[in-house]
Amino acid sequence: MADPVKPDLSPIAGGSTAGKAVATGAAKAAAGGVAKVAAWHTISLATAAALGLGGGGYYLHRDTKARSQLTEMEQQAGALEDRAKKADLAKEALQAQLEQSKEEMKKLSVSSLELEQAKSELAKWKDISASERKVLEKKLADQQLALEKLKATTVPTDQEQKLEEELKKKLADQDVVISRLKDQLKVTVASEILFPSGSAELAPAGADVLRKVAAAANQSQDEVRVEGHTDSDPIAPVLAQYYPSNWELSTARAAVAVRTLQATGMVPADRLAAVGYGDSHPVATNDTPEGRAKNRRVEIVFKPIPKP
Repeated sequence: MADPVKPDLSPIAGGSTAGKAVATGAAKAAAGGVAKVAAWHTISLATAAALGLGGGGYYLHRDTKARSQLTEMEQQAGALEDRAKKADLAKEALQAQLEQSKEEMKKLSVSSLELEQAKSELAKWKDISASERKVLEKKLADQQLALEKLKATTVPTDQEQKLEEELKKKLADQDVVISRLKDQLKVTVASEILFPSGSAELAPAGADVLRKVAAAANQSQDEVRVEGHTDSDPIAPVLAQYYPSNWELSTARAAVAVRTLQATGMVPADRLAAVGYGDSHPVATNDTPEGRAKNRRVEIVFKPIPKP
């Protein structure tokens, strides 16, 4: 191993040559694979020795300080690089939000256009004249009337058909007429079967007929309306004190029939009604005995209760 380099304390003119020699030796050491920092350290020591600076302490301190500053700058550079990366990520996120906002603005623009079109259509409807409105209202009324007529002529429901069949079955041996008009089912009974002439007291045969009607009505939920009818002959004087006119006689007969239906327990009172028409609704002429007999009748009408 070569001897350590000894400082030359000759005058300054000779010192310059010694410094160059030391610098040349340091360069060769660096070329031999020594780290740059070590080379710099060796050069600093040699130079300090050549210049008589006390073993190179000054340059060693300066080198250490430079390395510390370099490390600090590298750390700062790394921090700046991290911030740059985060800034790039933030920029990408903001770009995505911007694109989403653009899409939402497009949708909002379309919705706004549709709203304006709807407002325009509404304005057109408001501009309809009073005469046009009346025409539309008349058309609506005509359609409603046609619908009601259609309902009135429709085929009876299963429940209505069952009630009709039940009445025909139970009253097959009685002198009664069962008919259907629109949504109404009617049982027509001659007054002579239910009541004696000029009386509102129920006959035994009449009570039997009403019990059979009640049994059939119990199978449905229809309204049951009893209508009393008479011929045009005036009330006999002996009965006038009880029934001043045919109005009272027809109403009394209808009321007796309703009370009998209720008394069976098969038809509740809230489904029953009694009406007296007197001789105002004839079905035949009153000029013949046969016609007057047809007009003296009690009609039991079944009608579905309107839904609320």
